[in-house]
Amino acid sequence: MEKENRLLGERVSADRELIAQLIHEEVSANLQAEQLQMTKAFIEVVNNIRTDFVDLIGQSISNSYNIQEVYTKIQQWGEKTGDFFLENNRSLEDALAEVSLFRKHIGTVIKTEALHKKINIQILFDSMETFHSLLDYAAVSYTEAYTVSYRRKLNCARKEFLELSSPVVPVSDQIAILPLVGSIEMDRARYILEKTLLAANQLKITVLIVDLSGVVRVDSIVAEQIIKIIQSLKLVGIRSVLTGIRPEIAAMLIGIGVDLKDIEIGGSLKRVLHQMNVT
Repeated sequence: MEKENRLLGERVSADRELIAQLIHEEVSANLQAEQLQMTKAFIEVVNNIRTDFVDLIGQSISNSYNIQEVYTKIQQWGEKTGDFFLENNRSLEDALAEVSLFRKHIGTVIKTEALHKKINIQILFDSMETFHSLLDYAAVSYTEAYTVSYRRKLNCARKEFLELSSPVVPVSDQIAILPLVGSIEMDRARYILEKTLLAANQLKITVLIVDLSGVVRVDSIVAEQIIKIIQSLKLVGIRSVLTGIRPEIAAMLIGIGVDLKDIEIGGSLKRVLHQMNVT
């Protein structure tokens, strides 16, 4: 069987460009002419990747007696290709949709070559089973790599969002504003607390205006975090002023037992800045 697998694998590798072209034609059949023109350069790269993948499968069939080495090479291909397609904004679904095309066209080449070489039907069945296993493993390796890269990208995007969503903006040598916008969930509230203390210390301010006018929703847990920001700033000698407090936010603070007399509330941000002679 080793000899037969080598012959079949060599045939697949020899026909790699033809197989890649057939797959390209099927995929492109559903694309508009302008889409094909706009993505011409990328399509060329993808076709090269398809060609290399068919060659990899051919080599893997030829070397299937050394299955551990074969799986290692396929996994390396999956990691490299998964990263590439994610970076180029190609969906996982689109990539996996081509698996059936590879299965069809490579399978046809294997069966045609087996008939031409008069390979025993049982050996052909075993070779086809090996081929399907290799293709399935490639799909799994690609999916895992794509998913890991996608999660890494999401984590980086979330970190960037958190950094941008908690800016301490200096408006004078002694005064800065912390404008809070949108919904504030627990993780973001904790991040804001940490970054606010760090920024306030670096800027050497004496007053921080915490503006809540852009906050969409505040629950009791988040309200407690806002109070912690104020209390923590007070411990390091920084005066805090809350602005933009809507009635529902005030009710929430009272509901969790916060005495508003202990918090300096300044109405609107514009009014507080005017009172502090900041223009």
